Amino acid sequence: MVQLIPRMSFRSVFLCALLLFGCVPKTAYLTRSQLLMGHVPVNVTIEIIPDQKEEALKWSEGAYTRAKDLEARISEFQAASEISCLNQRAGKGSCSLSPDSMILLRKAVEISEKTDHAFDIRFASPSKAGRKGQIIFEGQTMARLSHPETRIGLGAIGKGFIVDQMIDFLRSKGVTKALVDAGGDLKALGGPWPVAIQKPGSRSGEASAMTQITDGALSTSGNYEQEGHILDPRSGKKVTRQGSVTVEAKSHTLADALATAFYVMGEQDSLSYQKKFPEVTIIWTDPDGRTRTYPATQARESLP
Repeated sequence: MVQLIPRMSFRSVFLCALLLFGCVPKTAYLTRSQLLMGHVPVNVTIEIIPDQKEEALKWSEGAYTRAKDLEARISEFQAASEISCLNQRAGKGSCSLSPDSMILLRKAVEISEKTDHAFDIRFASPSKAGRKGQIIFEGQTMARLSHPETRIGLGAIGKGFIVDQMIDFLRSKGVTKALVDAGGDLKALGGPWPVAIQKPGSRSGEASAMTQITDGALSTSGNYEQEGHILDPRSGKKVTRQGSVTVEAKSHTLADALATAFYVMGEQDSLSYQKKFPEVTIIWTDPDGRTRTYPATQARESLP
């Protein structure tokens, strides 16, 4: 889990922005929080000048509306979603997909192939045959699942996609500095934003590595809250490790998926696959807070 770390005290800055509004001479921060994707607290922070308060509230609300619209289409937990349609009609027929869902599914399949299925949205299938069933695209608007036991779930990439789209919405409104924090997974517009990685297995607030991000994303996979909740899509078995892995990338969609894939692989194997993703950096964190960072250009040389 990645945490936003205050510079002077972000909490006090937020308080100035929301309550006193004007205590910061030139800029202030406005932060809002809503629960999305079932139970994930999603915080939107926007840097503004004092007279932009009302506009910033509208911008943040628009970002949340965009997120909810996407969730309604890509969540396998919503019966009327496009992904639920695919699961319900597996082995039977096709479903019509929005451009967003099509883009996300194609990206998921691409990452799955590049990671030799350590990341695979078919992990939810109840059988080995189902996990190997094909996702077939029919033109630009239709898709189907070939095997009746194939079930797909976008939890390991959908959150990243939603966060990316929220930032894109804010950018379209002229925002130049903002941060979306989705339960510890971060996407920054502008920056720098100081952040830290929570120690695996520790209480919230116990940080290890500190870094900063500008126009980028951080996503972490580990057993922070629910041990064994990450499955190896290749075997269907739970993956339990003592440490965690954080992926930094420009796209939160990519960072989200690769954090899961690399956690499933383990540290050594993750470095072998990093060369397929030259834009990412990997940070492995031990329970005692020690970290190892592998920039793409130095990954092999950094091995102990």
